[in-house]
Amino acid sequence: GSVSGLEKPVVNIGLVSTTATYLPLYLAVDQGLFAKEGLQVNLLSFRGGSDLIKALVAGSVDVGVVSLWEVSGGITAGQPLKAFYGGFNVPAFDWYAVPSVKTLADAKGKRIGVTQYGSSTDFLTRYALLSNGIDPVKDVQIIQGGDSPTRLAAMQANQLDINILAPPDTFIAATRGYHAVLTQKSLAPDYPYHVFTTSEAFLAKNPKTIKALLRGHILGVRLAKQNKELAEKVLASHVQMDPQYLGPTYDSFIDYLFEDGRLPSAEGLKAFFGMGIKAGRFEAPWPPEKYLIPTYIDTYNQWKPAS
Repeated sequence: GSVSGLEKPVVNIGLVSTTATYLPLYLAVDQGLFAKEGLQVNLLSFRGGSDLIKALVAGSVDVGVVSLWEVSGGITAGQPLKAFYGGFNVPAFDWYAVPSVKTLADAKGKRIGVTQYGSSTDFLTRYALLSNGIDPVKDVQIIQGGDSPTRLAAMQANQLDINILAPPDTFIAATRGYHAVLTQKSLAPDYPYHVFTTSEAFLAKNPKTIKALLRGHILGVRLAKQNKELAEKVLASHVQMDPQYLGPTYDSFIDYLFEDGRLPSAEGLKAFFGMGIKAGRFEAPWPPEKYLIPTYIDTYNQWKPAS
């Protein structure tokens, strides 16, 4: 039945481009799972994480579902943002290159595509280059190319040599004759790919709304895991992809989604902060209280929907 007394019955959620890993949210909207919790959710897509954080700060979206990298950037810039739920711990990215680039160590002088400067694709690419002895400022040209399909087209037009991609675009790149020069999984077992984030004020004012939002999301995660056929249909309607890639894309991330909102493993978080230290954003690993309000993760068993 519908939940009355929500502080904010309509919530705008910001997403980074149109990415397959948002499957539980697409399902929750399409299958009326948010509506069941008394909530109308509008999903709004942004060109990159940096743009999404700006919209969150400006108040044009209520909640963002974005990499912890972007959240930490907002916090570093003095914005009163916190992550409040996780569970999207996908090491989704791989780097694909034209045939003449055999390994990332061959990247000198090459043009490398990322979504936007300051975004997680930019951060991970700079880290991967540094780890391979390449100076991301002097040795290569990093180009803001927008979303993966746009950057793949730029690659085909001979404007990019290396690209950071996630499924289905990794599969598409492989069929077009590009090859993986590095996988994110080789850097860390898991990664804070998306976390739910909002302002501390929004969290304080809207506890019932947040709970309804997370309950709808959990129902979406459950449905995604229980019904692959429906999940693929919903992916097909939200994410433009060749139907042959629906199954492999779903398989690539589904085991990294957790309804309890947990953050990545200690090893994954250690790698994340290690990368950030190397990239110059962090001086040391952050204690959780600097970026996380753990209330909803800690009390998950008390408010989660019945199975």
